[in-house]
This record gives sequence, C-alpha cells and structure tokens, in this order.
Amino acid sequence: MTQRNESRNKARPSADEDIKIVPSDAGVRERIRAHAERAAGDIDRSRPIKRDELEQLTRSLLNELELPIDYLGFAMVALSNEFWRPQFAAIRFNRRILLLPHCLRKLDVCQGTYTSLGLDCVSCGACPIGKLKAEAEAIGYQVIIAEGTPAVVQVVLSGDADGILGVACLDSLEKAFERVVDLGIPHMAVPLLVDGCVETTAELNQVYAMLRMSSAPVSERTRSYVPLLRYAERLFEPGILDALLAEELRLAKASTHDAREDPMHGAEIIARDWLRAGGKRFRPFVTLASYAAMTLGEAALHPDADLTEAFPEVVQRTAVAVEAIHKASLVHDDIEDEDAYRYGRQTLHRRWGMPTAINVGDYLVGLGYRLIASGADELGADAAADMLGMFSTSHLRLSRGQGAEILMRENDMRALRPIDLLSIYALKTAPAFEAAICVGLRAAGAVDAWRERLRAYARYLGIAYQVLNDLKDWNTDDDKLLAGQDLLSMRPTVLQAFAFEAVDRASGEELLGLMQSDVAEEAKLARMRQIYCTRGVFQRAEALVEKYRKRAVAAATGIEPPALRELMHFIVDVVLR
Repeated sequence: MTQRNESRNKARPSADEDIKIVPSDAGVRERIRAHAERAAGDIDRSRPIKRDELEQLTRSLLNELELPIDYLGFAMVALSNEFWRPQFAAIRFNRRILLLPHCLRKLDVCQGTYTSLGLDCVSCGACPIGKLKAEAEAIGYQVIIAEGTPAVVQVVLSGDADGILGVACLDSLEKAFERVVDLGIPHMAVPLLVDGCVETTAELNQVYAMLRMSSAPVSERTRSYVPLLRYAERLFEPGILDALLAEELRLAKASTHDAREDPMHGAEIIARDWLRAGGKRFRPFVTLASYAAMTLGEAALHPDADLTEAFPEVVQRTAVAVEAIHKASLVHDDIEDEDAYRYGRQTLHRRWGMPTAINVGDYLVGLGYRLIASGADELGADAAADMLGMFSTSHLRLSRGQGAEILMRENDMRALRPIDLLSIYALKTAPAFEAAICVGLRAAGAVDAWRERLRAYARYLGIAYQVLNDLKDWNTDDDKLLAGQDLLSMRPTVLQAFAFEAVDRASGEELLGLMQSDVAEEAKLARMRQIYCTRGVFQRAEALVEKYRKRAVAAATGIEPPALRELMHFIVDVVLR
C-alpha cells in the first residue's frame, strides 16, 4: 500500500491504496483530529490499543464525519496520537526520541553523510531537517534521521528513552511503528503530506507542537513489556554477563579478551563475545516474562516497574542459558546455510574458520546445559532435572527438523509436499518457544497443568513463524538487495511445495528446470514470482499463517493466570509481524 496525495494522481486507486491518502485540505485534517480527540476519551488506556480495534473506531469516526474511507490511514494516526498524547506529554524531553525521514532533505544540495544510524545532518539550512534537529536537541531530544525504527526501539529498550515522535509517510508509519505499538511505547506521529521518497513535505507546525508538548505525570498508564525487555537486555551487558558466567566461563583467569592471544581460553572468549554480539533477546525475555507472570502478575507490566529484585540469580542464569543454546543453533545454522553475515558482521565460521565455529557452537550448547544444572541447589534437583529434560527434548527436536531440511535439499523437489514442510517447521522453531516458556514457569514452581496446551501453542506458533519467514524472503522492503534467497540456495520451502502441488507434470518439469538453471538470478526470480502469483502460492501461504495464528491464540484461551495468557498473546503479536 502506498500513500498518495490527492493532487498527484486523479486516477481511481486500488482498494489497498484508497486508505492511505492524506487530506489536502488543512480544514479536513483539523476536523479529523478534533473528532479523534473526543473519540479517544472513551478508549481503555490500561493496555495498548490493537490495530483492529483502532481501525474499527476510525471507520466509525470517518462515517460520522461523512468523509471517504481514503482517509482511514491518516485518521488512524490521529486517533492513535490522542490515545498516547497524555502519556507522551508527561515524558521528559531528554527521555524522548525524534525520528525524522531523510526524504525531507534537498537531495541535490544536502551536505549530510550517512552513518549506521542514518543521516548525519550538518544543518546546512537547505531543508527543514536541520532546524528541527537543532530545536529538538536544544530541549533534550535524541534525534535519529532514518527510515524505520529498529535503532529507535533499541534505544528505548536500552533504557535511554521512553517515548518516540515520528515523522514519515503513512506506509512507513504503519510498518515502522508496529513493534512500537506491540511493546506499549508511548509515541506520536506526523504523516508526510506528500510522499515519493524524495524532497517530501510535512506539517511542520504539527511537528513543532508535538515536539514541545509537556504535562504533569498522568495516573492512567498503559501496560508495557518494556521493563521486562530492558531487563533481558541488561543481562548481556559486560559486567552483568561476566558475573553470571564467572564460574562457567572462568573468564577471571583469562589474561586477555583476545582469543588468539590466549588460546587456552579462546572458546570461552569467543562464546562470551557471541552471546553479547546482538539479537533481540526475545527468548530470554520469554523466560523472564513467564516467571514474572507467575510471581508478579500484571505488576510486572507497569511502565515504571522496578524489577531489580524480581529475578533470583538462578532465573537470570536460566534466561542466559536459553540465549546460549539459541546462539549455538545460529552458529550451526550459518554454517549449514553458508551465510556470510549476521548482526551486521561476519558469521563466526567466516571470521574464525569452520572448526572453531563448530567448537564454539558446541561449547555454547554445553554452557546452556551447565547453567540449567547449576540451579539444582536453589530450585531443587527435581526442578533442575525437569528443566534439563525440557532443554534436551527441545534440542533433539530442533536437530531432527534441521537435519530433515538439509537432507531434503538433496531430494527431487517435485516430491515436496506441504505437509512434510509443515512437519519440519513444527520441529525447527516450536521447541525453542516451548522450552523458553516452560523453563520460566518451572523456575516459578508451575507448568504441569498447562504443559500439553503450551506444546500445542508453540507448535502452531512455530509453523506460522516459519511460513511467514518464507513469505518475508520474497519481500524486498526489508533492506534486502535481492529477494528469493531461499530459492537461490535451493532451501526447500512451503512456497515451493505449494507451487509443485498446483501444477501438472509438464509444468512441474519446467518449474524444476527453472530452479536448477543457470539463468540470471533476477530473471529466475521474476519468473518464479510470476508462477507463485498466478498459482496463488503467496495467498495460500498467507492463509496458512493466519490459520495457525488463530490456533495459537485459541490454545492460549483459558490459560491461567491472566498475565500468562496475555504474555502468550503478546508473543503471537510480536513473532508473527
């Protein structure tokens, strides 16, 4: 879907495009904002407002105003702004981020340069960016000039900011702020009046007004997983991680942090560095949040929750163990898939060589089991044994799934069946989610009542996640130079299975020949995309994601306590974005 200004194209847009037109009349924009302010007064602010709920309310708002559905995207932003306005205004300026789009710059005269965080503006005065940046920084804001929010969300999760003010086209706002909404981060946004990715325009008066808004603290706060996510992030800060791993890694005895200078501790040093290297820390978060759901309930979701004393060291070590085993699987996956980069840097086998990478992966597996076993004294031998059983079962199922996928690459692709791929998908991801939840619950003294339900939930979630990954591989919007990398590497996917299932024998021969041919990658992918589209492959995969998403949500129904059920719903929302 693409935002369009009314004056740019009078042709009748498609149904998808209709909802992303910004009203060209300033009076209409103000009417929408005024009605959004009134409508927001009736919304429950105790939890983040879901997109479906926001859309339904906005449709009613436009109907009352007798305005076309074309303005739905703009009106949704207006209503979302009013939902978050009281909490955003109460955040101190030095705890806010201003996110600006680089497309506001004058391309032919811009003197700025790009860094890993985005455009480094030198305030040459050729566009509004310099003035906005200067004013925002003068009152304490952090300013990031880039498309998307990964770096912005990371700043929030690191504890350096609490709210976000974003300027972007409606299409970018929808994509970029999905995770912000899920996490319950207070935010406001100003849609661009005209898009096009070059020399765009915005309602600067709106930006300046939101920039300076301020109010006293509010009593009604929206529940948020940010405190728990921040806690998971902090576990991997150097001092904290070293303390948690001191006995297992024996780093106190290492004379250097350079593995080549101290080969006796090389595996430990590389493993520790890899644990700190990057990632979303989502699996250790799941473990911590599962434990908190049983011990703290909804109190853990207060935006200002103090979790300093919430997690005993044994639970912290358990969360690190979850990440260690996950990071081990990534080392081995990168080798098996011949990937060159992860987290924006060389994969371990590219940097250190395959023998060292394999060894470090194995080391991390052992470290994960050792950290779990070390909890026997605090949690009891039965609990530690139960948790080790969960991890080992997860490990075996993951290896079975990965092994089946690798061996399947050597088979005749025409024999691919969707059911076989879904069975592999259930093994590759589901066990990790199940183990991450269950060890957190077991550490809190619970799990047996819901173990079968949790296994079904994780299975549905894992399948949906893998199918969604297949779809995302064809999405060129995710900073990819080339889509369809799974096809080019001959990795079997459910999309390929759907395609072979949908064609006759002769067409199947053509399809296989195309996949194995030496034609240019762009031409091969273009033809394959055409086949997928005409055969309804993408639509079938999207329907499958939705089917298993609904099953995962249904599996969470009736789970107690409510905080655990809410966590399970949250995991679905985040994982299946």
